Amino acid sequence: MHFKPTILALLGLSASASASVSASQMTANIDQITELSASTNDIAESISITNFFSTAPQMINNFKDIIQTVTNDITAMNGGDNSESKRSLKARQECLNVEEIEECLEDLEEIIQDPSEILGGAKRSIKVVGKKRQEPPSYSATEQEAVCNSFRSFVTVHQQLLMTVIGKHGLLSLTPFTQPVASVLRTLEGGVDTIAFSIIDDVPTCAQDATQNKNSLDSTLNDAINTYQA
Repeated sequence: MHFKPTILALLGLSASASASVSASQMTANIDQITELSASTNDIAESISITNFFSTAPQMINNFKDIIQTVTNDITAMNGGDNSESKRSLKARQECLNVEEIEECLEDLEEIIQDPSEILGGAKRSIKVVGKKRQEPPSYSATEQEAVCNSFRSFVTVHQQLLMTVIGKHGLLSLTPFTQPVASVLRTLEGGVDTIAFSIIDDVPTCAQDATQNKNSLDSTLNDAINTYQA
């Protein structure tokens, strides 16, 4: 992953906070993202030479919906009551409402020189995102397996979406939509990593499997990003 430190700081909000959601709620949150990914894939698959000017924006907007849902889930896992987190989340939400997402994120980077302004403490590097929480939730082995199964399903569906998007690059390269697609993919990258690390922290009985799934998804997401920013 290749996020600039300050942009990563905006996205890596749940690293050190104890989760405040039940296993069933976490599973439901993951499943919601999976459903959005599946519907976005349907739109992506339908993009053709005759409809790309109407369909590509729909796909991009669906990616923004996925980012918004991931953002909401990070907030929930972070307890939903951290004012600094809320401020950064609001800033990212504003970015989702503009056409030039990357430009908006670059503006945020200039405004927030010190990541601690967002994180409410000392500066943290990318490695901190995967740090163990102080008070991990006590999920049963059955609950942990359910979370892992949901995450595994999400990875499968989201990878299919990314492969579809990669396959549409040749067509979309004839349009002005390649940059917006690259922007939403880069914005999504850090959020997915944050969710994945949080899940891995919460499911020790199947953390190895979840880590393998995360690494596999990272690889596909990087391929998609590299395709559209080339």
